[in-house]
Amino acid sequence: MGLAVYPWQEELARELVSFRNNLPNGLLIYGPRGIGTIDLVVAYAKSLFCEHPHRDGTPCGECKGCKMANAFTHPDLRYVVSEAEAIPRGIPFEPPSNASKDRKIYREILIHQPRELTDFLNLAPHIENGRRIIVVYPADAIRADAAATFLKSLEEPPERTTFLLVADDIDRVLPTIRSRCRLLRAKAPTHEEALSWLKARGIRDAEEALARAAERPCLVTDEEAIRQNTEIDAKTREQLLTLTTMAPEIRLALLKTLSQGSRIDPTKIAVKEGRTALPVSAVLPVLERWSYDLLAVKTGLEPHYFPAYSPQMKQLVATVDADKLFKYNDSLKAMRRVVTHPLNAQLIIEQAILRYRKTMANQNFD
Repeated sequence: MGLAVYPWQEELARELVSFRNNLPNGLLIYGPRGIGTIDLVVAYAKSLFCEHPHRDGTPCGECKGCKMANAFTHPDLRYVVSEAEAIPRGIPFEPPSNASKDRKIYREILIHQPRELTDFLNLAPHIENGRRIIVVYPADAIRADAAATFLKSLEEPPERTTFLLVADDIDRVLPTIRSRCRLLRAKAPTHEEALSWLKARGIRDAEEALARAAERPCLVTDEEAIRQNTEIDAKTREQLLTLTTMAPEIRLALLKTLSQGSRIDPTKIAVKEGRTALPVSAVLPVLERWSYDLLAVKTGLEPHYFPAYSPQMKQLVATVDADKLFKYNDSLKAMRRVVTHPLNAQLIIEQAILRYRKTMANQNFD
């Protein structure tokens, strides 16, 4: 696969390698989140400091340049990455000096980050005739106050400096930034490529997991890695997990409960991990996706997120009016407003499932 981190990246990896000896001031690589684009760009950035690269662009892994780049200590390689993207990848991140202890994880690039590049850009590269590389991600989530500072560095970069920007949504990147970069598009994997890769990684129920992740396989494996990373504390882990924040076995138990429809036993609807009730933010995505699939089945389509439950869903919606399904779906949207509130999570989740039980009995709920 050469420099490619994932099988579907070979063409993009070759394009990146072709720039090795003639790097522009700015390269903007864009593609949907969850297909591993940032992982390839980080690997590419590190490879640029290899003293003895192979023909296909892969680094030797043994030279001084490789060792420093892999340890995130190379003096000519910097990262301007949001905290949410830095933590899972082990990329150093310094919060602003005024950051509070009980704050949420930063998901945007903040103003202090491009400001801290000033000294770095004023220095000559440590290696004679070398280049400075700055990796920026997500380039489509730079705060407005940070964008002006960042743009100035991009407009007038010092000699032998290259910005490698990665964006999930090209339309959200400022036009002034796009116009100063060479653009490369990262292609998403086909369903077959993504499914094969997930199965090779030992992902349980790979087909269903891929559907839940909207055909973006790295969302599945990234969250699995976050879940298993013992260096990340529980509070941070909860914020980083976005696809579904519950363990697979708990999710399967919840799906089994939902598949019972109006036959759900009201005394057995607790959704817990051990003795602790899961937060609303953990359960809500599963309920929303299940509701979406029920609506799809009611209109004659196949379920998107939980295709394995198609037979049960067809049975469930057969005697339920569509307006009641829409009403339940709307009630879940209303739950979004309490996701971050310190309310009794178990009571809210119980209410949501009891409403679901009534909906499946084709009854109205208050």
